[in-house]
Amino acid sequence: MDLATLLALVAAIAALGALAAVLRRPASGDASAMRDSLSAQLHAAQQGTQGQVELVARSVGDLRTELSRALGATEQQMATQAGTTHRTLTDLSRQLGSLGEQSQRIGDLAKDIGSLQDLLRAPKARGGFGELLLERLLHDALPSGAYEVQYTYKDGSRVDAIVRYAGRIVPIDAKFPNETWNALANAVDEAERRTKKRAFLQQVRRHIDAVGRYVSPADGTIDFAVMYIPSESIYYDLVLREEEGEPDLRAYCAERKVIPASPNTLLAYLQVVALGVRGLAMQERTRELQQGVAAVRREFERFVELHDQLGRHLENATKKFDETDRALSRASSAIETLAQAPIAAGGEQVALPLRMEPQPKVEDS
Repeated sequence: MDLATLLALVAAIAALGALAAVLRRPASGDASAMRDSLSAQLHAAQQGTQGQVELVARSVGDLRTELSRALGATEQQMATQAGTTHRTLTDLSRQLGSLGEQSQRIGDLAKDIGSLQDLLRAPKARGGFGELLLERLLHDALPSGAYEVQYTYKDGSRVDAIVRYAGRIVPIDAKFPNETWNALANAVDEAERRTKKRAFLQQVRRHIDAVGRYVSPADGTIDFAVMYIPSESIYYDLVLREEEGEPDLRAYCAERKVIPASPNTLLAYLQVVALGVRGLAMQERTRELQQGVAAVRREFERFVELHDQLGRHLENATKKFDETDRALSRASSAIETLAQAPIAAGGEQVALPLRMEPQPKVEDS
């Protein structure tokens, strides 16, 4: 029962109480009879209303009990949620502390990177670092016997690395000049940029000339040398981007028999070379297998020859056995006949019944 019904019952009880007070006033005659009748009806209505009130009271009690139970469950859920929230906040605080430590480490690493940049400002140190990266790239892409670093030519010149392929070598240079590129990247206006770009291209052309001298057929090189550019941005600016009025470096490299390569393109070249090396290794292994099969074939033919020779020996031995068996049978028959013959008197001689058959000629094995 809802609250509105409860209020309506209370108002009805109040009205009945007021009506009962009116009926209790003194009256005469028919009014007295009517009052008695109304009193009886009012009493019955009061009893019914009292029952409704008791029912409402029980409903209110049940509602209070259910509300208390719901409030208890809600408080328990809130307490559980509060504990979960507290644990979540604790974990979040711990993670924030870890992030703070990582941020500090990143800051220290940035300082170290800045120190490394200062260290690599020297051309010799930067060249050594580029050679180290090239060696790492070769190590990851090729077998250990397919490349060599710091290879020396017959005339005493030295290249940063070579790759061996099909009895030839592929020279790779890693000493790309970055000084003028860094100056070009730090240009503040267009005029300064054009000036530094011109100086950078001149230095790159001189470097291409130096790399082209690594092409030496007398030392077993291929017809091209690889110029390793240790930066994708520099490679893009030199090889892929064309600006009006600037020389075509790709044509210049082709004239000097130089192939420019960035880390990604060099990796693709090395993967192709690795596939070729595996193909050559497979070809060599196939040749060895063919030689082994030929040797086994020769041994098998020798075995067949020996087997045929053994068969001829066994055939001759069988013939000899048959001949000796027949001779043995004849000798046995002669001995038996001799044993059964009577002894001659008066010194007469008895001829033995032996007859020699011509012996067949045995073929030499």
